[in-house]
Amino acid sequence: MRTGLRHGPAGGATPYGPAGGATPAAPPLPLTERLAALAVPCPVHPSVHRIEAAAIAWSRRHGLRADPGGGAHLLAGRAFARYGTDAATMFARWLIWMSAAREDPAALAGVPAVARGDEPGPAAVERAFADLWRVCAPRMSDGWREGFLAGLDAQRAALLRAAAPAAGDYPPFGRDRFGRYLFDLVEPCAGVEAPAAVRRSPHWAAVVEAGCDVVAWCADLVSGGGYLAAASPGAGGDPVAWVTDRLVERMDDLWTAARMIPQVVERRGLDTAAAREVIQVTCAFLTIPRAYLEWLLESPRYRHLA
Repeated sequence: MRTGLRHGPAGGATPYGPAGGATPAAPPLPLTERLAALAVPCPVHPSVHRIEAAAIAWSRRHGLRADPGGGAHLLAGRAFARYGTDAATMFARWLIWMSAAREDPAALAGVPAVARGDEPGPAAVERAFADLWRVCAPRMSDGWREGFLAGLDAQRAALLRAAAPAAGDYPPFGRDRFGRYLFDLVEPCAGVEAPAAVRRSPHWAAVVEAGCDVVAWCADLVSGGGYLAAASPGAGGDPVAWVTDRLVERMDDLWTAARMIPQVVERRGLDTAAAREVIQVTCAFLTIPRAYLEWLLESPRYRHLA
């Protein structure tokens, strides 16, 4: 569904409704009616409780906070519902680590050195990263590792930035702030790697950017910050509704871009095995935003959108 909302909002409302006693807007259409991706139940990994237990044990072992019911296991269990338990558990661990990194961006300073082989320092973020990197990095190419670390550097810079940009300029910043390398992590968790020629294609970038926008904006809606906060000052109407409309648009963009990937595969002349791996990764790029949408709709503030 296209709404035509491509710029920042204008006017004067709170994130919870119209300001100044204005007449409330009509109740929003449920996202299940606006997004075809939500029309069918979202599968969950059959071993989701094992994933939760393993992720919590790993987090505590490395000094990270992972409270029961924290949600990483459900996100991973939905995003990797059709993968093995080990793949989904690894993704859950990365989600927990990313959350810790966003909470303590200064701790990211030593992570690139750890990635180059240095011993981690005492910070939990460094030590947990060393464990994840030891498992995931050796199976990946130099190009993949360089791309991941570039995303990590961009995240740290965004997190340490003094002020966020206005809503119209926010999306690239929001992707960096959340961690666009989230989508890079699909490959080591799944045990595959897309060819560099595919990863460099504009269609691949379009899938990743749209998917990361959906994920980051779901997180911003739940937290009340990020894109929602950027849209709120001087906003007209309801900033929550505005960001939700943009989220619907980006899901449309995501599926449009993903439909082009088979053509990219064909043009690159990939063999059957490589083509299968590219499509496998692309499918995960679609299930990750779906998992975050389910998480958004399960939050008390947004159940009315389900």
